[in-house]
Amino acid sequence: MKISREFKVGLVSIIAMVLLYWGFSFLKGQDVFENKKVLYAVYDRVEGLTPAKAILLNGYKIGTVDKVYFHPDGSGNLVVVLNITSDFDIPKNSVAAIQSTDLLGDKAINLTLGKSPEFAQSGDTLKSNIELSLTEEVNKQVAPLKNKVEKLFGSMDTVLFLLTGFLDDDSKDGFEATLKSLRRSFTHLESTMSSLDRTVTTSQNDLVGTFANLNKITTNLEENSEELSGIFSNLNSLSDSLSKVRFKETFESLNKTLLVAESVLSKIDSGDGSMALLVNDPELYNNLESASEQLDLLLLDIKYNPKRYIKLFGGRKDYDEEELLKQEKKDAAKREELKD
Repeated sequence: MKISREFKVGLVSIIAMVLLYWGFSFLKGQDVFENKKVLYAVYDRVEGLTPAKAILLNGYKIGTVDKVYFHPDGSGNLVVVLNITSDFDIPKNSVAAIQSTDLLGDKAINLTLGKSPEFAQSGDTLKSNIELSLTEEVNKQVAPLKNKVEKLFGSMDTVLFLLTGFLDDDSKDGFEATLKSLRRSFTHLESTMSSLDRTVTTSQNDLVGTFANLNKITTNLEENSEELSGIFSNLNSLSDSLSKVRFKETFESLNKTLLVAESVLSKIDSGDGSMALLVNDPELYNNLESASEQLDLLLLDIKYNPKRYIKLFGGRKDYDEEELLKQEKKDAAKREELKD
């Protein structure tokens, strides 16, 4: 069978078109003959991510970006189609993060595996994230430093303005006077410190003795710690006992007693009753004293002149008042001698 020229030309054209399509897809990072799993991720911005960019897992390429298009819901979010050519199972809660791969800002998608027991199937949507680029990270770190530098320049500007104010003659004179005053103050301070140093040197022995005495005191306290504990325990018991005393009832009773005593003293002072008459009437006191003396004489008379009151045979001689007193003194002296 003879093959015509037209058939040969058509066959060559078809093969050429297939090769062209395969080559174009290969250049885009897509292999027509590879098995692939299609996943999706939604971003609010893609930071320059374009089709054919690599999809990395732990730094290893497992696929490429197929296409990028706006979400059909009109929100302005972007849908990225991920062609996964690896047979590695990806958990459903994995995160597809856009990141920079070099200093020039080339983008790729880095997969961070989740811990879900379920694996993503073709057509599932992964969680998305956008990592800061190197430039953005540097800007983030430098921004606080930049703010501090700006504040520093502002402070320096203020200081320079104040220094400019010191450049006039009046300010210079005042500034020099201030420096001289400071110099004198430091001189006096140095002299004071020298005097203090000499005082400490002179009193060094006294200070040593003082610290030695303090050491002895602390040693004695430590040696008598048991006795001190007993004293504090007794004080504690005393405080407990005092806390149980009914001070209120005691003071109320004492107050009542003082009121009664005050009332009695008031009556005595005002002349009411026998006690008041005894205290306030001198004549009554003198009468009582005279009656007491007469009673003493009567008792002595009964003692030494009993026959006047009891009639007995052969009684003793009678004594008058003066003799009675003398005889009583003699008898008192004899009693004292017997006691000795």
